[in-house]
Amino acid sequence: MPSYLEDKEKVLLRLRKMEGQIKGIQRMVEQDKYCIDILNQLSSVIAATQKVASIMMRDHIRGCVREALTHNGHGDQHIDELLTVVERFTKTG
Repeated sequence: MPSYLEDKEKVLLRLRKMEGQIKGIQRMVEQDKYCIDILNQLSSVIAATQKVASIMMRDHIRGCVREALTHNGHGDQHIDELLTVVERFTKTG
């Protein structure tokens, strides 16, 4: 069972809002809107994406990783997976 189920509705709501923002940005590009306005909207989508990722990581640590460390002996595997994901999210450029 995925560990994010407790926050599933919150995650889905945020994803739907992001979908609407992306569609809005597409319209802005189609309508040749000012670059700075588009960049501001993109910044909002990036922040929203980071928030969803934060929720998912928190739930994963509290659920799957905790379970693996305390019960099923797969803690190292989950820690390695998590470190890989964290490294991806902290890359710049």
